[in-house]
Amino acid sequence: MFKTRKIALLLVVSIIVGLLAACGGNSGNSGNAGTASPSAGGQEGASSEPKTLTIMAEQSSHADAFKSIIPDFEAKYNVKVNVVELPYDQYQQQLTLKFTSGSVDFDLAYIPIGWVSQYQVAGYLDPIATAQDKLDQLEPDDFPGIENAYYGENEELYFVPYMNETHGILYRTDLFEDPAEKEAFKAKYGYELAPPKTMKEYKEIAEFFNRPDENLSGVTLMGQQSILVGFGFYNRLFNYGGDLYDAEYKQQFNNEAGVNALNDLKELFEYASPAAKQYGWTEAMGEFLQGRSAMAEMATTVAQAAQDPNQSKVVGKVGFSAIPTNDGNAEGIKRFYLPFGFAVTKASEAKEEAFQWIEFATSQEMLEKAAPVGNIPARSSALTGSLAAEYGYYAPHADIMNSFRLEPLPLIPEGATITGDILPAAITKFLYGGDTAENALKQAADEFDELMTSHGY
Repeated sequence: MFKTRKIALLLVVSIIVGLLAACGGNSGNSGNAGTASPSAGGQEGASSEPKTLTIMAEQSSHADAFKSIIPDFEAKYNVKVNVVELPYDQYQQQLTLKFTSGSVDFDLAYIPIGWVSQYQVAGYLDPIATAQDKLDQLEPDDFPGIENAYYGENEELYFVPYMNETHGILYRTDLFEDPAEKEAFKAKYGYELAPPKTMKEYKEIAEFFNRPDENLSGVTLMGQQSILVGFGFYNRLFNYGGDLYDAEYKQQFNNEAGVNALNDLKELFEYASPAAKQYGWTEAMGEFLQGRSAMAEMATTVAQAAQDPNQSKVVGKVGFSAIPTNDGNAEGIKRFYLPFGFAVTKASEAKEEAFQWIEFATSQEMLEKAAPVGNIPARSSALTGSLAAEYGYYAPHADIMNSFRLEPLPLIPEGATITGDILPAAITKFLYGGDTAENALKQAADEFDELMTSHGY
């Protein structure tokens, strides 16, 4: 199966290259196919001049963070670093076009791990390192989830994370630690008010704080049809032992686990703003940061934004905890995480410098140095080190990363369609009252089967 899909992908790539050549849009690019080298860009004439290392990245807080340490790297290694940033909505298209057209004029790509597989299979990337002593220099065991970054028949390391994101529960510490609230909660539910450990506690706390007459929702959720509403379903599906698909690529969500997960999610929406079913990322983050909810089921990025007085009214009042399991036990329970990091292009003639950059930028010292610029360190040691007291969500984030069974979003070409289209459509159809959970999941399962069958699975 893997071999078949690899051949299919290479055929697609060959067709794209052929089309580009046929269009003849840029004969110069065609002539340089496979020979472009960022390090060659006029820097090799004089040995005294530093090489230039070029990094392609999306415009984001991630890039802002690693750009902040470039002066330190350049001073240490005498290597110039050039970061080429593209808008979010253009980045993947432009990156793929450079690969497929053979105009790879960069040494490193800063990408989510979900993109690595397609570029690695097509032969556009090289391993970060193969020698064990060089791999040891990276201290890979300090990166939660690093086991997902090995690819190919030889299971080589093709990706080193710089920033990991997880979903969790952001909660208002000023409400959770208020003596009057704690007393009232215990009187009503019979246990101490604290970040929820189980889904039952989560619902009860959301119910307790849901006070529309005080302009306070129990929880902020995202119901807009997108991959974000999907996360709300996936985490609950995993809690019940379901999954998106099994090792044979057969769907595992059209079952009792899926129905229970949908019903749990819909029940929690009862304690969210009526507008939450239309919320996307921006609306949800705005509601929580303006202090209009007690909790929010969102990603670590929002915990980071909550510390910024320019956009948050709850600075210093936000905690972070894991999305609960059904019984409070996280062992073996799957959670998606979102690693972003560096991959080395095969076309690079500065692979040693690329390795130096990766080792340097992802070191504990540099991850900590970039924290004020917006970094969420990928290393456990950086999350639990000296900055843990200053950044209250670091330690809980590390605990989530080390307690659950981490997996990235599906690393198959059909993954985006499954998680971003098929299942979100079913989820929102159910949430909006358009269908039963059973019918919504049955339709999603039919679409899943059709997609996978048509792609040769």
